[in-house]
Amino acid sequence: RPPTAIVLLLFFGSGACALVYQVVWARMMTHVFGSTALAIGTVLAAFMAGMALGSWSIGRVADRVPDRLRLYAWLEFGIGIAALVCHLLLEQLPRLYPALYGIAGDVPAFLAVLRFFAAFLLVMGPTVLMGATLPVLSRYLVSGRELVGVSVGTLYAVNTSGAVAGALLAGFWLIGSFGIHVPVVAAALVNLLIGVGAWVLSRQMRLWMAGGAREQQETDDAPAPDPDVRGAATLRLVLAGLAISGFTSFAYEIYWTRALVFVLGNSTYALTTMLCAFLTGIALGGYLVRFAIRRFRDRVAVFGWIQFGLGVFSALALPLLFAFGNPGALGRHVTSVAGEAATLVLTSFGVSFLVMLVPATLIGATFPLVGQLAVRRLSETGGTVGRVYAVNTLGNVAGALAPGLFLLDWLGIQRGVVLMASLNIGLGLLVLALRSRGAESRPGRRLVVPVLLLVAVVVLAGAPVDFRFPSRGERPDDRTLYYREGPLATTQVYERPSTGDKSMSVDGIVIGGTGETHFKQLLLAHLPRLLRDDLRRELSVGLGSGILVGESARHPDLQSITAVEIEPGVVEGAAYFRTENDAVLDDPRLTVIGDDVASFLRTRAGEYDVITADEKTADEYASNGFSYSLDYYRLLLERLAPDGLVAQWVPGTLPPRQYRMILHTFATAFPHVQLWSFLPAHRLGPFNTILVGSPERIPVDLDSVRRRFAERRSALQALAPYGLTGAEDLLPHFVADGPVIRDAVGTAPLNTLAHPRYEFYYPWEYAKDRLRKAIDNQAFLLELKRRAHPRFVADLGVPRAEAERWRRTFAAEFRFLESFQRFLGRIPMEETVRLFDEALALAPWSESLRARIYAQYRYFTATLDDPLRRRMLERRVEALAPSDVVDPDRSPAGAQ
Repeated sequence: RPPTAIVLLLFFGSGACALVYQVVWARMMTHVFGSTALAIGTVLAAFMAGMALGSWSIGRVADRVPDRLRLYAWLEFGIGIAALVCHLLLEQLPRLYPALYGIAGDVPAFLAVLRFFAAFLLVMGPTVLMGATLPVLSRYLVSGRELVGVSVGTLYAVNTSGAVAGALLAGFWLIGSFGIHVPVVAAALVNLLIGVGAWVLSRQMRLWMAGGAREQQETDDAPAPDPDVRGAATLRLVLAGLAISGFTSFAYEIYWTRALVFVLGNSTYALTTMLCAFLTGIALGGYLVRFAIRRFRDRVAVFGWIQFGLGVFSALALPLLFAFGNPGALGRHVTSVAGEAATLVLTSFGVSFLVMLVPATLIGATFPLVGQLAVRRLSETGGTVGRVYAVNTLGNVAGALAPGLFLLDWLGIQRGVVLMASLNIGLGLLVLALRSRGAESRPGRRLVVPVLLLVAVVVLAGAPVDFRFPSRGERPDDRTLYYREGPLATTQVYERPSTGDKSMSVDGIVIGGTGETHFKQLLLAHLPRLLRDDLRRELSVGLGSGILVGESARHPDLQSITAVEIEPGVVEGAAYFRTENDAVLDDPRLTVIGDDVASFLRTRAGEYDVITADEKTADEYASNGFSYSLDYYRLLLERLAPDGLVAQWVPGTLPPRQYRMILHTFATAFPHVQLWSFLPAHRLGPFNTILVGSPERIPVDLDSVRRRFAERRSALQALAPYGLTGAEDLLPHFVADGPVIRDAVGTAPLNTLAHPRYEFYYPWEYAKDRLRKAIDNQAFLLELKRRAHPRFVADLGVPRAEAERWRRTFAAEFRFLESFQRFLGRIPMEETVRLFDEALALAPWSESLRARIYAQYRYFTATLDDPLRRRMLERRVEALAPSDVVDPDRSPAGAQ
C-alpha cells in the first residue's frame, strides 16, 4: 500500500530510539546495581521481560482495533512519555538501591530477585509498549496469510536496522557529546514525532478510503492449517525451538563479546561495534528470510535447516577466526589503528563480522519464519505474532541470565559456545527427522539426517575447546600457571622463565604481578603510610595479585583490610602469588568481598582510614571510566574517616586532555589533594602518578617522613630496590597540591556518570604515539612542580644546616626530569648518558635518582649492537647497581 514505506521509516526511527534508551538505562542501572554478571543479566532480562509482556498482552488488541495505525501512534506517544518518566525515576535509583539491599541482606539469590523486579518496574512502561509495536504493525501490514512471514521479516529487519543506527549514534556520538540526559530526551521527542506521523498517516488513510478507495480485502482468513504445519504438535515443537533459539542467540552474543575483547579490546567503542555487528546480522536475516518463505513450501524443514546451520557456524566461528591469525596478533593490529576512528570502526566491524555475521543472520531469519508458520487466521495476526515474539523474547531472558549465573563459571567461553551449538544442531536434526518421517520422500533422503548428525559430531569433537586466549604482552615461552574463563572476565596468571616475573591479566590486560606493574602496587600500599600515621582500616578497590594488600599487611598497625573484587577468578589467581604477597589470603585481617565497588560503596556501612584504587593498565579500558568519575570520588569521600586518605594510580600515558580531566575531577571531589609522580625505576614500566585526596589537610614535613621511614623500615623493605629508602628519595617526587592543581586544570572538563567523557573519548587522541603522550604529560607535570616547589620547600621544615644539600637534591631531580623529557624525545644515547650523569653529579647520594638512571642504562645495554659501546655502558651499570641493603636513616653528613 502507498504508506508502507512511510510506516517502515517510522518503525526504523522507533528501533533507533529503543537502543538509545537501552544503552543509557543499562549504564545507569549497572552503575548502581553493580557490574557483576548477575546484575548485568538481571538488568538485560528486565528489559526483555517488559517487551515480552507487551507483545503478548497488547498484540491481541491489534486484532480487535480497526485503525491499527492510530493504535501504533498511541503506542509511540506512550513510549515517549513513559521514557521520560522512566528516566526521571532511574535518576533516583541510587537512593532506592540501599533500601533494597537492606531488605535482601547478604542473600544473593533474594537480592537478584529484588533487583530484577526493581529494574523491571522502572522500565516496564516504555518496554511493554515497545514490545507491542511489532505485532501491531504486523497486523496492519499483513494483507494475506501467505505473506505473514514476509511482512514480519520486513518489519523485523527495518526495526533492527534502526537499532543498529541507535547503538552507533549513542555509542559514538550522543553520549560522548551530550551526556546521558540529552540523548534520552531527544529519543523521547523522536518517539512523539513518530506518533504524530503515524496519527497523520492514519487520518490520511481514512480520508483516502472515504474518497472511494478500499483496503485490500482480507480474503485469507480461513482457519485451514498451513500445509507446513500438520497438527498442533509440530507447531508446539517449532515454538519450543524458537524459545531455544532465543536462548542460544543471547548466550552467543555474550560469549562472542567475551572472546572478541581479546582482539578488539574492552573500550566502549569496541563493545559498541560488536553489538552493532550482531544486530546488523539479525537485520540482514530478517530481510533475507522473505526469499526462503516465498521459494520453499516446506517451511518447517527450513526452520530445521536454519537451526542446524546456526549451530555449525556458531561452533566454527571462533576457531576459523583464529585459524587466520592468533588473538595476540589481531589485537596488536587493532591497537595500531586505535586512534584512527574510521579505520578502528571498520576493523572492529570486520573482525566481528567474521565471527557473527552468518550465525546472526540465521538468528534474524528464525523469528519471521516462525511467525509465518504460526499465524493461521489473518484476523489473529496481531495476537499470534505477539505470542511468537514473546516466546522468542522469553528465551532471550533466559539467555541473558544463564551465562552469568552458571554457564560461564561451569563451562567457560568455548565449551559454552559448543553447548549452545549442540542445542541448535540437536533441535535442527530433531525437526528434520520428524519432517522426514512424516513426508513422502525418496528412501535416500532418510539417510541425510544420520549423516548430518555424524558430521556434526566429528566437527564439534575437533573444535579446539582447550584453546586459551593469550594476554597482551605474553610471550610464547611464558608458562601459564592459572587460567579461568569466569562469569565476568577471563583471568590468567603466567610466569616468564627468563626473569621469574609473574603477571596476572584480566581479559588480556595485565593488572598486577612482579613485572612492570609491581612498582605501582608498592606505591599505593606504602605512600599513604609515609604521609599519615594510624591508618588502621583499609579498603582496597580490587584484589589483583594480592601484592598491594600484602604490602599493606606488612604494617603492624593495620587492623583490617577489605578488598572488593568482582571477578572470582582473580581471587583464585592471587593464590599463585603466595610468596610475592606474603600469603595475605591467609591473613585474618583480610576480608575479600565479591561485589562491584559501586554497589559495595552504596550498600555497605563503615569508614576507612585509607582507600587504595588501582586501575587497569590499558588506558582506554571501559571500566576505568567509572573509576575516574566525580560520582565515584564522592562515594569514596563518604567512606573516608575524617583524616583518611584516598590513593589512586593514574597512568601518565593518557591523552593529555584525558589526564587533565582526571586531575580536575579528583581535585573537585576532595577538599585536599596531592599529586606525586614516579617514573619507571629498576624495571621499565608504566609512568606512575599517584593522586592523594583527603577531607583534611595532608601535611608533609621532613621530620615526620624521616620518622616513618625509620619506624617502618621492615615494612618498607620492598621499596629499596626502587631507590625509595628515605625522605630524601621520596620527597623530590612530590609534584603539586590542590591550589596549584586546580589553577592549572580549572578549564578542563569533569568526568561524571551523567557525562562520561573519559569513557567516550576522542578516538584520534589515542593515535598519538604513546611516548608522545608521555612527553606532553611529563612537561605538564614539570610545570606544576615548578609552580608548587617554593611553597613545598618552605613548608617542609628543612633545617638550615641541611639547606644546601636539599637544594642540590631538588636541583638534581629537576635536571633529571628535564633530561628524561629529552630522552623520551629520542635524542642520541650518548647525549642522554651525559645529561643523566650531570643530574646524578648534583646529588650522588640520591638512591631514587640512582635507581632510575640505573634502569635506563640497563635498557640501553640491552638494545646496543656495538660491543664496545655496550661494554662501556655496562661498566656504568655496574657502578650504579643499588646496594642490597640501604640504610633509610642515613645521616646527611654521611653523604659526599
